This record gives sequence, structure tokens and C-alpha cells, in this order.
Amino acid sequence: MSEDPKSTTKYVMVESGPPSDEDEIDLLELIRTLLQAWKTIVGITILCTGLAVAYALYLPNIYKAETTLAPAQEDESGARSLLDKFGGLVAIAGVQEKDTSFMIRVYGTLNSSQFIRTFITKFNLLPLLFYDQWDESNDTWLLNEKSEVPTLVDARELFQSKLSIDEDKKTGLTSISFEWHQPNLATNWVNNLVKELNQAIRQRAIDDSNKKVGFLEKELAKTSLEDMRKVLYSLLESEKQKAMLANVNEDYAFEVIDPATVSKVPEKPKRKLVVALGGVCGGFLGIFAVFFAQFLRKLKSTNSEEVTQS
Repeated sequence: MSEDPKSTTKYVMVESGPPSDEDEIDLLELIRTLLQAWKTIVGITILCTGLAVAYALYLPNIYKAETTLAPAQEDESGARSLLDKFGGLVAIAGVQEKDTSFMIRVYGTLNSSQFIRTFITKFNLLPLLFYDQWDESNDTWLLNEKSEVPTLVDARELFQSKLSIDEDKKTGLTSISFEWHQPNLATNWVNNLVKELNQAIRQRAIDDSNKKVGFLEKELAKTSLEDMRKVLYSLLESEKQKAMLANVNEDYAFEVIDPATVSKVPEKPKRKLVVALGGVCGGFLGIFAVFFAQFLRKLKSTNSEEVTQS
């Protein structure tokens, strides 16, 4: 029987040839190109490094003032024992246990726009924050057609952008820092900020205690239950003690562990790092320029050959 030519399967064996040397040739060509253009690469690197040096010297020194704080603790053992013993009666009287989120309110006050604006107004920081727009000799603002007088909102945004508040959850310590080009001002502002914060929280505690004292005295006047009167007397004594402690304790919210001191070493800029990055970027830019120039030459040569052949 004859085989059907259509059903015949043919296998073609293709032998693999030796590995191509194109990759090795391309690598050698790249190295040869870089070695031939080393002057260009070095020149661009030196130029970029010089620009980085000029930029680093142009940047102003920024100093950091930092203070370390610890939450101030109050002795409330007497009031707490009464609250544990007569919690139901106290709730009926309308007096609650001290809010455990005291420090949350402290941090909220420190970060609030109102507190920062009050601080800026009290110490007249507006001309100091916008020193480049302030004419100190004539005590007036330097304005042109495009500029406007800085507002408290502008000052608050600028102040908070330079202010850093970090809380260590493990130790409970808080660090407040401020970065500015004048170390004396930065130090004064940080220390005064802590004082004003303690004063604001302390005054709020005094006002709150006075309101509670007034409330407890009214409740005592109309309460005849002996157990309730004992609780109210104890709470009244506790609130008066709190008000007294708040009046005499300046470090009411935070206790200063390490006050801010004037720094002689600038925090910014990192000039060595700027120069190093400039040199590295210059080297990469030089290599790119060499390869790009080679690409343009090859492209031009290819176009010339096509024109010649046509």
C-alpha cells in the first residue's frame, strides 16, 4: 500500500549553534565608550558637585531647640477611694470621676489653632515669623503690589510647620522642638510655649474646680441624706484641694525634665550630604550624556546610509 503523502509527518532537527558573542561585544563597546569620554564624565561631575557646593553654602543654617517633658501627676487617692466606695451616690449628685483623657486634652490644646494664635499674639511673633517682610527700623511691613500683610492664620500655619511634638509611648515622655534660623528665638519660643500651655491647662482646671465647688455647695444645702452629705463634703474638700494645688503648681500639665537650650550646631542643612548627592548625580548625568550623544551619532549615521542607498 502506498502512503498518503498528506499524512506523512516530517521532523526537522535544528542544531543549536555556538552562543552569540553580541552581548560581550556590546559590553566591551560600552566600556570603551566610557573610557574614551572620561573627560566629559569627569567634567560634568565636577560641574554638578560645584553647583551642589554653591547650593549648600547658599542654604541658611536651621537650628533646633528641643525640650523634654513628663506628664505632671496628681495625688487623687483620697477622692478615688471615695468614688470607688460611693460611686452610685456620686453619680446621682452629678459629680463624675476625673476624665482619664486628661493628657489627650493637653495634647489637643497644644495642637489647637486657638492656643497657637493666642501664643503668637501675646508674644508679638508676627514680625519675627515674617522677618523678610518686616521693616524693623520703620516698624512697618514691606509691601508691594503682589504682597499682603501677613495674618494670624499665616503665622499659625508657619509656626506649626516648624513645631514638632513627639510622644514616647514606652516612657511617657514628650519632646517639643522648634526649628528656626535664629537659635535664641527658637529656644525662647519652645520654653515659653510650655509655660503658656501649663498656664492654660492650670487656669482651665481652676475654673473647672470652682464650678464644681459651687455645684457641691448647692447640693449640700438641699441634701439631707447623711451618706450623701459625707460624700459631698469629701468631694468638696477634694475639689478645693485641687484648686489650691493648681494655683500653686506652675507645672500643672507637664513637668520640664530637660529645658531647651541654645544650640550652636545647626540641624540643617546637611551640607556634606548635599555635596555627595550632587557628585553622584553628576556622575550619572555624565554617563547618560555620553550614551545619549553616542545614540544620536548612530541615529545620524543610519539616516545618512539610508539616504545614500536611496
